[in-house]
Amino acid sequence: MLKATEKFDEALGNIVNIIVSYDMGWSKRGNGRSYDSLNGYGAIIGFFSGKVLDFATRNRKCKFCDAGRSKEDHDCRLNFQGSAKAMEPDVGVESVNRSTVVKDAGLNVRVLIGDEDSSTIAAVRRGNSQQIFKLADTNHLRKHFVSELYELQKTYKEMKKKEAIPHLKKCFGYAVAQNKGKSVELANCLRSIPDHFFNRHDNCGHWCLRRCDSSGVQKVVFQDPGLYEKLNGIFTKYANNAAKFSVAASSQANESLNNIMSHKAPKNRCYSLSEWADFRFSSAVCNKNEGDSYLLAVSEKVRVSPGKNTATFVEKNQVKRSERASKAKLPSAKSRRNVLADQRQALRKKAEQVEGIQYQSNCGFDMETDDLGNNIAEDMDNNNMENALPVDSNFIFFDLETSGLHKSADILQIAAKCSESTFSEYANPSQPITPSATAITGLRNVAGELFLYDKRLPSIPIPEVLRKFQEWLVFFQPCILVAHNAKFDTPRLLQAFKKNSMIVDLKKVIVAFADTLVILKKLHPERKGPGMFKLSRLAKDLLHVEPNEKFHEASYDVDILEKIASTIPKEKLIANSKSFTQCFFHEARLKKAAVLERSLNVFKGVISPGMIKKIASAGIDNSEIQKVYAESGRDGIVRLLSTNHTDKKPRVTKDKKILEKILVFLETNQSSV
Repeated sequence: MLKATEKFDEALGNIVNIIVSYDMGWSKRGNGRSYDSLNGYGAIIGFFSGKVLDFATRNRKCKFCDAGRSKEDHDCRLNFQGSAKAMEPDVGVESVNRSTVVKDAGLNVRVLIGDEDSSTIAAVRRGNSQQIFKLADTNHLRKHFVSELYELQKTYKEMKKKEAIPHLKKCFGYAVAQNKGKSVELANCLRSIPDHFFNRHDNCGHWCLRRCDSSGVQKVVFQDPGLYEKLNGIFTKYANNAAKFSVAASSQANESLNNIMSHKAPKNRCYSLSEWADFRFSSAVCNKNEGDSYLLAVSEKVRVSPGKNTATFVEKNQVKRSERASKAKLPSAKSRRNVLADQRQALRKKAEQVEGIQYQSNCGFDMETDDLGNNIAEDMDNNNMENALPVDSNFIFFDLETSGLHKSADILQIAAKCSESTFSEYANPSQPITPSATAITGLRNVAGELFLYDKRLPSIPIPEVLRKFQEWLVFFQPCILVAHNAKFDTPRLLQAFKKNSMIVDLKKVIVAFADTLVILKKLHPERKGPGMFKLSRLAKDLLHVEPNEKFHEASYDVDILEKIASTIPKEKLIANSKSFTQCFFHEARLKKAAVLERSLNVFKGVISPGMIKKIASAGIDNSEIQKVYAESGRDGIVRLLSTNHTDKKPRVTKDKKILEKILVFLETNQSSV
């Protein structure tokens, strides 16, 4: 790779032809899934001059042709039949390979700057006999790099540290900035960054203070070896392509042109059905190259009076444009922008900590339990479960395999058994499977397909799995679902059914959930020590089944669970069951408490995290505390947190020291809060 980058540097130094940046814009916003714009526009811009050298548009529809009119009686701009995505490489080939403007000027495009989102460079190279070099746009590259880091955050806990991603992003940016034009040095620097974050500094450069002084304190240090492999893979990928972005090239000029076009042709309006979209983009190109003075030149060209105020308007705007451009390039202006951005970020975080959740995707559903809650009595008698449950209930033993331990993890397998009838289905994975989960279950996500080690499994979408499971349960209704460590399986099953709007159907067949782990701990108090109540250990001690590779396959685990449960009296299973209603509302309360807890983060450092969690569990958020304090002062806060409430909020605390800390904080920060 190093030889390849040196060869590129040498070739680049000998290039006497032009370097251009290229990007495409569309007249309709894409939403990440559908790209169906009827019009697209692109341009090549000189790297050193910053001027548009050539441009082209693509239009997929003409309203006059659709009305049946012939092409001869109107200015038809229909010139493309492909998809909106295919416009970008098509315009790129025309602008780079077939541009009459560039050829007439005796120029030759040899280096193309652009993002990595399209197949433009491949199309350009196919249609050009000369070798075309590609430089990556640094801004797009940095965004993609940060996106990959946030993907890791879903799997690795250490990536959720407050400073982790910003610090990695900063190191990546510094590496590019400090090695501008030095592809070999940049590649070496990028490869050393993962080691640096794992406190290994042998390969670090002069920029690393820890290399010279091991007594210093490093800001971010990781430990997870799985995370090291992932980070090393990401940085190695960028290091192998260092030659593409070591020049620190940018297609920002093209983004500026697209921004001008969006003002002349707003994306909420359609101008592409006629010639108007092309005219507006031509106007944007003139504005980019000449500023507002193009108005006078166009007026002179068509022999139309520009009006008495146009010249004055153009002159003032040209002065403003020149001053703004000069000021924006100053280091002091760049530093000022960074300071203002940090201030806005700090202000936002401070306000959100006080306010709690005010705007978030589906937060209205998250704050409420469900329409189901309106039809279920929450206050079922916890001490009379045996009478509450139907005597003819069937016990269904079930188990889940998931893509991780986090609550948002995919359900990958549902297995269940009742007497001789069994159920087992695999679900398509929609997110990466954590290394720890793969080590236990052997399940892997390979390009959206579920594999058990090297064997592809027949998996179906999770809504289909849930529907089949519910239909299977119908034959045994009413039923009690039994799991080993049900506090893990039950909430994930309920959440999956709720997410797919099937929770009401599930309640029709399930009356309760039971947990053999809790019951066995009561029946065998003599079993002490870690791992004594794992299913494999119980199978060995109670059933004399030796641990093998079949454990952690849901169907096998369910079979073992049924045999272990046969040692538990039926009345014990019933007495320790929790009704469907209790489990459902328990999860709803936990979710609501988590939302309320975020609003109480303003009290971090004042009271313990446990006390914050306790206040949230009582259904009290920061806004209620502020309201009570504003209306009733100290006495109101004491009543709110230390007395029983008629609306079933539990007493939080009577500890006078804790109450005093909260009151002092409220008095001190009343104006800011």
